[in-house]
Amino acid sequence: MKFHQHVIQAAVFDMDGTLLDTERMRFKALRQASLEMIELEFSTDYLMQCLGLNESSSERLAQQFYGANIPYQQIRKRAGEIELAMIESNGLPLKEGVLETLKYLQSHQIPMAVATSSTRKIAEKYLQIANIDHYFKFLVCGDEVLNGKPHPEIFKTACEKLNLPPENCFMFEDSENGLLSAHAANGVTILIRDIKEPNQNMLARTGYYFESMEDFQNMLKQST
Repeated sequence: MKFHQHVIQAAVFDMDGTLLDTERMRFKALRQASLEMIELEFSTDYLMQCLGLNESSSERLAQQFYGANIPYQQIRKRAGEIELAMIESNGLPLKEGVLETLKYLQSHQIPMAVATSSTRKIAEKYLQIANIDHYFKFLVCGDEVLNGKPHPEIFKTACEKLNLPPENCFMFEDSENGLLSAHAANGVTILIRDIKEPNQNMLARTGYYFESMEDFQNMLKQST
């Protein structure tokens, strides 16, 4: 597949905030859980810095914000229970244009994978609930890499599993940490706006920026 000057042979997607509209829900769950456990809501500043980080990196950041003795694992566990209850009540929405993009790439024989900071247990469950798990050849998850985002390991691992060079792979992200990871892996970076307004650091490392996955799909159709 040709996309502008690129030859695209595969696509690697972040999950939360890119495929699934989960970031706002996760913020709400973490705020509620932290209020229950330490009588203090996690701040917007802390939560925004967590975007794209895996669990261990988020815990280290929480210790910087709230002290070394913060019961982070208990808060995270409780937040997971709250989040799952939200999903069971309200479902798990896809980001706008995601399903159409997955179908389009599949119709053009582009293999797809997920590179997410979420654990495998959560990623598999959420992709199944959203009914899009069958589009992906495999997942690379935050609890399966030594170095989480913004380190490039997770995207490089996905490309190794695909047996393709990163420069021939779309890498879709919404967060700054994720985008830095994809850029450092030398992929064709696609930034889809979600909860965080892109800053100059993000835009400087973005191959292509779109307000939604639907906007990306429209450009993809025009260029292929």
